[in-house]
Amino acid sequence: MQFGHFDDANKEYVITRPNTPKSWSNYLGSTEYGAIITNNAGGYSFYKSGGMGRILRMRFNAIPMDQPGRYIYFHDHDSADFWSASWQPVGKSLRDYQSTCRHGTGYTVISSLYAGIASEVTYFVPIGALFEIWRVRVINKSAQRRHLSAFTYAELAANWHAIDDLLNIQYVQYTTTMKLIDGIIDHGTNIHIPEDPDHFDNKDQGRHTFQALVGAQVA
Repeated sequence: MQFGHFDDANKEYVITRPNTPKSWSNYLGSTEYGAIITNNAGGYSFYKSGGMGRILRMRFNAIPMDQPGRYIYFHDHDSADFWSASWQPVGKSLRDYQSTCRHGTGYTVISSLYAGIASEVTYFVPIGALFEIWRVRVINKSAQRRHLSAFTYAELAANWHAIDDLLNIQYVQYTTTMKLIDGIIDHGTNIHIPEDPDHFDNKDQGRHTFQALVGAQVA
């Protein structure tokens, strides 16, 4: 069974069936900010080191292996139906759900069509930046007006040290905070320990990451 093909003109690998035997991954990022993303938007991200600078969580030996990830959910208020912009994690029947993933150099584009709603999510890290961008486009291809909500999901590591994040759950729950400041989420880890920016390998220090939502008004 064929799941995809190389697009030589655009220098991409195009995955046309989302139910691949294993997750097919791409690398996003620069020399300091790295991100792994799969054809179903799974994966994780890190600053400088996947072991010492984890930002998005990865559960080793998880089922499936690439979850959690970077997800966009849609909810139809009229039908009460819901789905995701990538085939997983909701996993709608492929009789009704169409999905295409394009892995390029430093970016991934996941397109879907379900229930008359088309979506396209582009994931990339700008050159020289210490953050990633999820650019979402949604088009109503049905004949009627639709009432939808969209939600983002990412599971942030509670500790930048990947092993401590997985093993010391009872500890990191008391050292992690979330604050909403002017529409920006401030995620703090080891908040009661002084920061030590000159010594990246010192895992016992306070650190912060930030998330924000920007974009055009919905028409």
